[in-house]
Amino acid sequence: MRRTEFFVLAVAAFSLAAIDSACSGDLPSRAPVYAPSAPALPTFDDRWTRCYGGLNAGGVWSPGMDAFGFTGGGQVGCNRLWNRLVWGAEADLQYTGLDGSRDVLAPSASAHQDFRSRWLATFRGRLGWLVTRDMNFYATGGLALANVNTASSVNFNGTINNLSDSTTHAGWTVGAGLEWMFTPGWSAKVEYLYVDLGHATNPLPLTNNELALTENIVRVGINYHFW
Repeated sequence: MRRTEFFVLAVAAFSLAAIDSACSGDLPSRAPVYAPSAPALPTFDDRWTRCYGGLNAGGVWSPGMDAFGFTGGGQVGCNRLWNRLVWGAEADLQYTGLDGSRDVLAPSASAHQDFRSRWLATFRGRLGWLVTRDMNFYATGGLALANVNTASSVNFNGTINNLSDSTTHAGWTVGAGLEWMFTPGWSAKVEYLYVDLGHATNPLPLTNNELALTENIVRVGINYHFW
């Protein structure tokens, strides 16, 4: 009798297990649930760690020479990147269309001076900070060279003497700019430079008529980052 009861219980347990397995197989499987991932942090890749060359154009004015003109030229340079810090060096050669003049007066003497400057070269360091992955805000400064031609007409007690001078002036420059890497390998920039080239030739023996040769430059440019 006990063997019969045991056999019946075993058959019943086996049947229930088979039914449960069959029902489980008919149910659709659940899709895995993933926790939301954190947003990716911006990466500052080697697009700023290259040498480059490009062109620029803009305006130049000189308060001392009382002149305003067009400027345009080319630049070459190299950058290096450390975290968000972009540092490097740049050299440029510019055409400067500056033509100005001034009059100097003194007791028993007067002078009229005409100024002309046609080129400017700078050799500068650059130090910038990546505001975003593609936007570099930088400061720049260094050596400036420019040729200034001066023609003076001096009237001393009715005697007129004409003098001319052509000098390459050495000075310094400082400025700032914003450069946008709008596609890998190409960038556009807007830049301001202040240039101090010393003083112009003094046509009269006076100490209060020194003329400061300064230039202000605002320009836009484009660069190709090649290596």
